Amino acid sequence: MEFKEIINSPGMWIASSIMIITIIVESAVFLKAGIDEARRMGIPKERWMAGIRSAAITAVGPSFAPVIIMMALLAVMGTPTTWMRMNDIGAARSEMAMITLAAKVAGVEPNTASWGLKGFAYALWGMALNNVGWMLAALLLTHRMSKVVASLNSKYDANTVKLLIAGSGIGLFAFLLAPALVPYKTSTWIAAFVGAGSMVVISTVFKNYPRLQEVGLGLSIVIGMYVTAAIMG
Repeated sequence: MEFKEIINSPGMWIASSIMIITIIVESAVFLKAGIDEARRMGIPKERWMAGIRSAAITAVGPSFAPVIIMMALLAVMGTPTTWMRMNDIGAARSEMAMITLAAKVAGVEPNTASWGLKGFAYALWGMALNNVGWMLAALLLTHRMSKVVASLNSKYDANTVKLLIAGSGIGLFAFLLAPALVPYKTSTWIAAFVGAGSMVVISTVFKNYPRLQEVGLGLSIVIGMYVTAAIMG
């Protein structure tokens, strides 16, 4: 059987679908747990439903970004594996980085005659091991976060803790944005400024429109993408 036939074989589809099914089940469990906790805390249904809508719509914008890299992944890893990895880790650039690293270790070049099953196997192991740290952190720490917040609230001013948590969210987005801005590239700076400006306008000018606030982040990402594409041609 040819290499391309192997990496796109029914067996690979079946193996990859196990992870997809796991993700779907896990998502359903987390969603149910979140809704149960919201009800326990007495949060009105319209508020947590608004949060669900906001998260779902916001996810649309970032999903466009990996499409180009995904095309390269399809050629190197095949459709089933790419389908699994994009739904598992979701970071196309990280996956390409691991493939490149695995290729160096294996002494082959991606998407060339030297790639073959050896490079494919090395890449699979590299991408899997790249997930271990995140999975362990989530397994060991996630369920303890509520206790940490409760402990902070008991020791320090609750408003200060609230500001700290909000600041950590801002820091997270800044951390994700910074690698795109340095080294300087005109297109990424335009996208960043347009996206930020759109978010400010949506948050202030349209603050009395809660449905628009729900989709603000996703909408600002899309606006930044299309305006940058129009400016840069």
